[in-house]
Amino acid sequence: MEETILLVDDDAALLEVMTIVLSSEGYRVVTATDGAEALREVERNRLDLVVLDVMLPRISGFEVLKKIREKSDVPVVMLTAKGQSVDKVVGLELGADDYITKPFDTKELLARIRAILRRFGRQEGKSQEGILRLGPLELDPNGYTVTKDGEPLELTPTEFKILALLMRRPGRAFTRTQISEAVSTGSHYLASRYIDVHISRLRAKVEHEPKEPRIIQTVPSVGYRAARLPSNASSRNT
Repeated sequence: MEETILLVDDDAALLEVMTIVLSSEGYRVVTATDGAEALREVERNRLDLVVLDVMLPRISGFEVLKKIREKSDVPVVMLTAKGQSVDKVVGLELGADDYITKPFDTKELLARIRAILRRFGRQEGKSQEGILRLGPLELDPNGYTVTKDGEPLELTPTEFKILALLMRRPGRAFTRTQISEAVSTGSHYLASRYIDVHISRLRAKVEHEPKEPRIIQTVPSVGYRAARLPSNASSRNT
């Protein structure tokens, strides 16, 4: 089944070029030229990925992303002409999965799209992996769900990938670079402090006391690790 990609940009010429490139690769392409139209297309279609410009008429790309994340975990790649770190941080905090700075080569865009679809299991199918359990958490890599004390958690795709990585190897310390390489789509934007942003957001969801984390631990001068906790054990501090 062909993957459906929503392209959102107010540059008609760029939209046309991207549509031609992606369509020639076998993707079904849906387009929108402003934020309001983008949200309508999100409601109308079963999307596999969204390529979303930051600067849009009517509703900004950040607002569109925020509304998407309220209902969906579809991977989102942001486009920006500014190249400013603050834009990237804001986008990541809202749940973006990757960034591409304009102008870009269409081959780069295509490579990013292929990589992110592959990483989120939408092109080649999810691997048949058993449920991961750690403390109060249960993560199903195949069903793409996470529960805490039996209650479902709403994670972004990047948060899910980070948590799955750590839960597969409890006790093992991962550097920020290793985490970035495992969950990113080849973009250096998920390295260093951007990984910290995702970890902070993830802790707010999985920890009972995010300021005193017991599940996702900081390893000074290295990175992060998942604690060795028995299944169904409380993550509350004692």
